[in-house]
Amino acid sequence: MNYSNNEDKQELITIQIGNFSNFIGAHFWNIQEENYQYSKREQSQYEIEPEMLFRSNINSETFDKDIKYTPRLLLFDFKSNFGSMNSDGKVLKQTSKNIDNNDLLNSGSSSSNVVNKIIKESTGKPIDRENTLIDNSNLDFQFWSDFLNVDYNSRGLISIPDSLLNIGSQVSGGSGGGGGGGGNGLIYDDGFDMFESNYEYVADIYQDSLRRIIEECDNLSGFQCLIDTDGIWGGVSTSVLTHIQDEYSSKVISTWASTNYNHQIDLGNEESIDERIYNSSKTIQSIAPSSGTGLTDLFIPLSCQRWWSNNNNNNNNNNNNNNNNNNNNNNNNNNNNNNNNNNNNNNNKGMVPLGNSINKSKYQTSAEIAASIDTATLYYRSNYSSQTLSSFVSHLTSSPSRKLCVLSSSFPNRLQEFGFTYSSSKYGREPTFPTQPLYCHPLMNYLSPRIQQPINLSTQSNPLTEIISLRGIDIFKSIDHDHDRLELLNNYDKISSLFKIYLSNSYNGHGRSVLNRSIVNIVQPFIMKKNHFPVLLNNKNNKNNNNNNNNQNENNNNNNNNNNNNNLIEENQEIIENPNTILTHLQNTNLIHPFIQYLNQGYKQIVQSKRMKRLTIDQDSFAETIEILNYLSDSYQE
Repeated sequence: MNYSNNEDKQELITIQIGNFSNFIGAHFWNIQEENYQYSKREQSQYEIEPEMLFRSNINSETFDKDIKYTPRLLLFDFKSNFGSMNSDGKVLKQTSKNIDNNDLLNSGSSSSNVVNKIIKESTGKPIDRENTLIDNSNLDFQFWSDFLNVDYNSRGLISIPDSLLNIGSQVSGGSGGGGGGGGNGLIYDDGFDMFESNYEYVADIYQDSLRRIIEECDNLSGFQCLIDTDGIWGGVSTSVLTHIQDEYSSKVISTWASTNYNHQIDLGNEESIDERIYNSSKTIQSIAPSSGTGLTDLFIPLSCQRWWSNNNNNNNNNNNNNNNNNNNNNNNNNNNNNNNNNNNNNNNKGMVPLGNSINKSKYQTSAEIAASIDTATLYYRSNYSSQTLSSFVSHLTSSPSRKLCVLSSSFPNRLQEFGFTYSSSKYGREPTFPTQPLYCHPLMNYLSPRIQQPINLSTQSNPLTEIISLRGIDIFKSIDHDHDRLELLNNYDKISSLFKIYLSNSYNGHGRSVLNRSIVNIVQPFIMKKNHFPVLLNNKNNKNNNNNNNNQNENNNNNNNNNNNNNLIEENQEIIENPNTILTHLQNTNLIHPFIQYLNQGYKQIVQSKRMKRLTIDQDSFAETIEILNYLSDSYQE
């Protein structure tokens, strides 16, 4: 595979809407910065194209001698959620240099006017960017600016006054303003109404900023959007994307829609679960494409929590159900060594969802999502690819009615854990592949909501289209001859072709053929500094799963007893401090059908039973939402 000439590489604008998406975005930009610094340190070619996502100040009025790059970004959040970031997009840095600047301010020096623009009283606990020896990997942060390792461009910062949200409960930065965690009475309609009722104030600001960002681009490809669906943010996203679709309809839009971890949902709080179902339903109905319409060309729902689990009763009933499940598990232990009892218990599936992390914090879960998005988008960001965001969307979307996709990822220490080996035989060196298809491999973690790992492979299991992205992949670690290993590692086409053999063999006999398949791989490892990135979690190696089945039920019982303890690691997880390797799988698949069906049924029950006290909805709006959810559900059911 040849290195691509990127003089004509198209530019992208990233849009971040909502507090949790800004946590994801902060990690995402930290990863991009480290990608760039890695290539500089190693004096190697850039495997990931930086200028696609970044803008420079080379044409700015300041005429700085040093070119500075900042993300080509439009960011929405409440003012109280910006932490120590000032209006220039700079964060108060906790360094010894700042102490000197503060002394300078107190001394009344003539330079104080210059310093005062950047230095202010610290809000939150910003990291010391320069001290990489500090280990913040197990900490939590209140603000996304606390761990941000790059500066933002002031032009793209849309700071929404908290006073605009004058409903229900008061917005506060600590709660992730605007209902970041759900369960506080804030819903989709509040966000949409807030933007529409303050349209001139808000729209004039962000639309002017967006226009100026677009004017800097020579060859704009489209928009990649990170949005929240909790609280008000689905409504805000609908308003923003409506404007983009109206003004820039020729540009492609991809949307990654996330929900944050909410402890009340784990406890089975009905109000919190209802709000999440309602907000997700309205967001998908308004934004996700259906029958050729919609505000985005590709919609990928993400979640760091199994909020769809059978927790619709109160906590006491939930505990009783857990006890009953435990008893059933024990009764079935002698008859079923394959753990089929786990199929009836979503919380004990082999596929561990995000949110079962060390502390289940936004800092942790957003990092895992950001790392997965970074790898999954290599299709159009790799310098070894001539693809664009437009071809990325076209590849994944097989028809106007199937534009929702599913994302799964894994952070293995090495791909030998997946069952990949490359060993000697009498016929020479031969590869050995896993027997399970990638979409049901026990080391793949589904990030999209309500996705069940297929137990019985059926005609509906194979994806219709898929993109597999591999980063830092050394699938040939078992080779003992360095020359042979390096030769294979530097042969991108060889690695891609080996993966195609694995996918074809493992999918064979399990249904329809895959319509579109692409494999993207880069050698650059995933390496992040501990001063601004947490540890990652992954499922343990399941290659000896059959030998461990007898111990599984005991572990499940322990997990149920500890499910309210945020500081415990799940029994089937391991800490991956420096994974180096990331594998992601984006697929257009019928596996998303249960999620849409669940939203459809839940939305219907919520509206008809009037369980949400603040909710007022007319019959036409209700019928429209149900119609679209029915349409999407039917599109993913054969």
